[in-house]
Amino acid sequence: MWACDPVAAANILQSYQPAGSLFVHSLQSFLAAQCALSGPHLWPADATKAALEDPNYDFIVVGAGSAGSVVANRLSEVANWKVLLIEAGGDPNIGTEAPQLFYNNMKSPVDWRYKPEPQASACRGYIEKRCAWPRGKTLGGSSSINAMFYVRGNKLDYDEWAAAGNKGWSYDEVLEYFKKSENYSGPWSDSTKQYHGKDGYLHIQKGKEIHPLEEVIINAVTELGVKHLDEVNGPNQMGIVQSQQTIKDGIRHSTARAFLSPIKDRENLHVMKNAYVTKILFYPESTKVSGVLVKKNDIEIEIRARKEVIVSAGSINTPQLLLLSGIGPREHLQSLDIEVKADLPVGEHLEDHVFIPTIYAAPTNQGFVTIDKIITYFNEYMLTNKGVLSDVIPHRLIAFVNQSDPLSVSPEVQYHYLVLPPRLYNMVDIFAKHEVNEEIHRKFVKLNEDHIVILMYNVLLKPKSKGRIILKSKNPDDYPLIYANYFHEPEDLEVLIKNAKKFALPLENTKAFKSAGFKLNWLDIDECRDFEKNSDELLACVAKVLTFSLYHPTGTARMGPDGDDKAVVDPKLRVRKVQGLRVIDASIMPSIVRANTNAPTIMIGEKGASMIKEFWLRDNTEL
Repeated sequence: MWACDPVAAANILQSYQPAGSLFVHSLQSFLAAQCALSGPHLWPADATKAALEDPNYDFIVVGAGSAGSVVANRLSEVANWKVLLIEAGGDPNIGTEAPQLFYNNMKSPVDWRYKPEPQASACRGYIEKRCAWPRGKTLGGSSSINAMFYVRGNKLDYDEWAAAGNKGWSYDEVLEYFKKSENYSGPWSDSTKQYHGKDGYLHIQKGKEIHPLEEVIINAVTELGVKHLDEVNGPNQMGIVQSQQTIKDGIRHSTARAFLSPIKDRENLHVMKNAYVTKILFYPESTKVSGVLVKKNDIEIEIRARKEVIVSAGSINTPQLLLLSGIGPREHLQSLDIEVKADLPVGEHLEDHVFIPTIYAAPTNQGFVTIDKIITYFNEYMLTNKGVLSDVIPHRLIAFVNQSDPLSVSPEVQYHYLVLPPRLYNMVDIFAKHEVNEEIHRKFVKLNEDHIVILMYNVLLKPKSKGRIILKSKNPDDYPLIYANYFHEPEDLEVLIKNAKKFALPLENTKAFKSAGFKLNWLDIDECRDFEKNSDELLACVAKVLTFSLYHPTGTARMGPDGDDKAVVDPKLRVRKVQGLRVIDASIMPSIVRANTNAPTIMIGEKGASMIKEFWLRDNTEL
């Protein structure tokens, strides 16, 4: 980065000498702040040269994302193990590190920019009729571009995994791995100690104050009978709560910053960056994995693993890599002339959290996001790591509800509340980032011109509809074909509509929203114009036109016990029918959790690494 290059920085400062010493001093401070925030000195150096000189490692970890960074850290704690972490992207940048700018990471160089294939029942309001599926392509993976919510899910999620035969994955058994990662900075008590840890790498913060607009939302939601909680990761998930976030000192605390930066000089950990793993390699005439094939700068490099290859590339890249390597459905692989190493349901059972947006707007002539204010915000953040950009305020609220059973401990729907000040599109144009069509984008921008907008996410937590991922071709550079199959099962849409009619639409009649001037707005979408206001038909139409993903794909390398013909990995996360290969990321989830997926994926990384260490430190020689 030029700001961290002393020679380049000196040349820049020299060129501005005629502007005066005060300006030069300010510019010098700005360049230093930029370097301190995201300079290369914060991250492990690229180890490509070392890997070329000696391409033999004990463990190879593919993908430095939410799980892979954790796995690489924990395995390299064993000093005599040589570990290679391979990442398709590079270092995080300024845009990834400022919390409030998280939406700006979409369509940027750190985003894979995936899109599911068009379908008649969803995403009809997009330019290509394809929803946006951002995935992180940088150290930290999607933890470097997400909204930093730290939410573990429901106790039932993990107990259901264990009840299905996945021994060791009940809530009580995985809780220790959630706590192991955490450096929790919220209020501490004996009750907190039961659910949180303070000695881990990952900093978890809880806001000390409620923003006035967050207070309006809380008051309105509790008027509908929803409980106000203090803790989202404690004994009870049902209610509205200010979420915890992966932020430290005003900077995103991705798994790259949490798990890789502190050990960047660990001698037995090598990190290859901007390197794309195109194939898992096997010994001749064998199903035992020997290593991986890596493409970097158009050169192919073969790296060998003495013990194991761990694939932590995420729920899209992991199945793609497995399929390219001959691990997947026999018929699909043979249709592409790929040698079948293991006939397994890779790419099947894709689940995601889909949501319907509900839009509330209140007129105002104050708080406009002007260009001058944006410059002020940016300068303040760069020089102090404080101010508007240092947090996700006022978007921190989430709620878990169940309209069919108010006493249930199992939510059907999760709500996020995105609060958009007037003219937010000057700083981040959310609808343009998602590539909605011109009509919808124009109407939203017009609404946001002089209105505060609350964009409510009505998120379906347990979809019955399942998608799949298959290869487009044998070429690793061709993105796989993603079939989300949103609303393929009618019950999914029915659950969303029923919950929206109980917990989203009635907010318009609450005292809190009336006092603040918030009213429902359906953007007058052409395709939905003929339906009666707030009717099931209107909600169904909006769901099919304005379909959004919460960016939580899971399940494409599903975990299951012996005898489960839908499982790709066993409860130890070992890929079936081959040797020396594990998958450790969100793709192993037997069923999607009832919450955001980043925290559970980090837990999977912790538990997976622990199982590997337990196995190999017993001096076993077979896998």
